[in-house]
Amino acid sequence: MITNNRKDIVDIDRHLNCHHYGCALRCPLRSYHLKKGEELTIDSEKHFMFVFVEARSSSYSYRDETERHACRGDFFLFLGTQRTVTIYGEGKDTTVHTFFFSKPTQLCDNYAISQLKDKAPTSHVFISLPTHESIKMVLDSMLYMHNHQLNCINIYESKLKELFFYLGAFYEREQVAWLLAPLLRQEIDFKEFVVQNFLRAKTVQDLADQRGMPVRVFKKKFQESFNMPPYTWMLQEKAKYIDLQLADAAVPFSEIIKEFGFSSPSHFTVFCRRQYDMTPTQRRHKLLREKARAEMKEK
Repeated sequence: MITNNRKDIVDIDRHLNCHHYGCALRCPLRSYHLKKGEELTIDSEKHFMFVFVEARSSSYSYRDETERHACRGDFFLFLGTQRTVTIYGEGKDTTVHTFFFSKPTQLCDNYAISQLKDKAPTSHVFISLPTHESIKMVLDSMLYMHNHQLNCINIYESKLKELFFYLGAFYEREQVAWLLAPLLRQEIDFKEFVVQNFLRAKTVQDLADQRGMPVRVFKKKFQESFNMPPYTWMLQEKAKYIDLQLADAAVPFSEIIKEFGFSSPSHFTVFCRRQYDMTPTQRRHKLLREKARAEMKEK
């Protein structure tokens, strides 16, 4: 951990008693030292977070990942809310710094983060970037503040602006978009995402993974947006799409079974009985009769 040094500070009590002072619990900066073979698991919880790693050789992995991402030299990565990453010390010394903050909206005054949407991946992707000297400079200044217990929240906020400013200045748009993918995906309309992707998901977990959200957070967000549990909604909407196929007599059941991912004809029948209280054949006959009556009325 960082060693505190107050001897150079004039009128230290004035800083410590200021309502902008970040005590141990409020200070957004943390530092950790890992020996070879040690590991550190970091959970961003309700915050966004930058994770800076200083090491000749190290690796990291996200929760639910089986493979490690190897890195040589200093690097940093970005965590969205409710994300977990593990850093592995593989060299002689590995130093990890975390810096958490609330949701940012722009890289600078004329560079909104939302402008990166077209460059961001739509799938669950995380990357790290090598630490540019400008990023290192900001980190060093924050560590100097922390070392001297000058933990002013206002100054840390200005440092965050510096970090985003340098991201926009010294990294390609594609690099920044992929780094901030967890943040950018939250900018995409949640309902639009669900409607466009739910048919490709077999379970709520699958859909949450596509969105890059923990399933618990996804379910809560879904309930707020659709006023019903996600699994119930997915079944109802799936039934509507299947109805469109059943209403076309030229579409064989085997094609519907394949298209909507049913494991067998009996699985498809069980679905129809639960959703329509009918077998697939009964549902098709009903829809065809309704279609014929509607066509007669038009004539």
